[in-house]
Amino acid sequence: MAENEKSITDKATEMADQAKAVATEKFADLKAEATEAIDDLKAKASELVSDEKINEVKAQAAEKIADLKEDANEAVEAAKAKAQEIAAEASATIDGLKAKASELVSDEKINEVKAQAAEKIADLKEEANEAVDAAKAKAQEIAAEASETVAEVTEKAKGFWSKLFGGK
Repeated sequence: MAENEKSITDKATEMADQAKAVATEKFADLKAEATEAIDDLKAKASELVSDEKINEVKAQAAEKIADLKEDANEAVEAAKAKAQEIAAEASATIDGLKAKASELVSDEKINEVKAQAAEKIADLKEEANEAVDAAKAKAQEIAAEASETVAEVTEKAKGFWSKLFGGK
């Protein structure tokens, strides 16, 4: 997320730098045009008007250039301010989203782990009950077999002792 904040700040700075470059380029173009216009006016003025008129036109051109420069600087500053404002808003939004995501992730993760644990415990209880039931059934089966075996042995022993000692 910090990388995104840096990226947004970098983009805002890049936008401001681009706006400044465009304004500087426009200013240079306007200055070149103004200089060219002044030179043209000088040439025409030297033919048509006095030095006083030339100085007046120069002053007006210089004033116009100063105004254009000021406007360009204001545009650059406004672009920088807007970029910083956007970067600040983006940063605040990102911070809010981070906090919300952390909150959701931790609550959801806890609930998920609880659900998984409850499910696992239920499965283990079921398996334990099945094992106990199976053990009981096996014990009853063994007890029944043992009882049958005891009865058979007792019967055979009676027959053996009877034959041995002359009984029926």
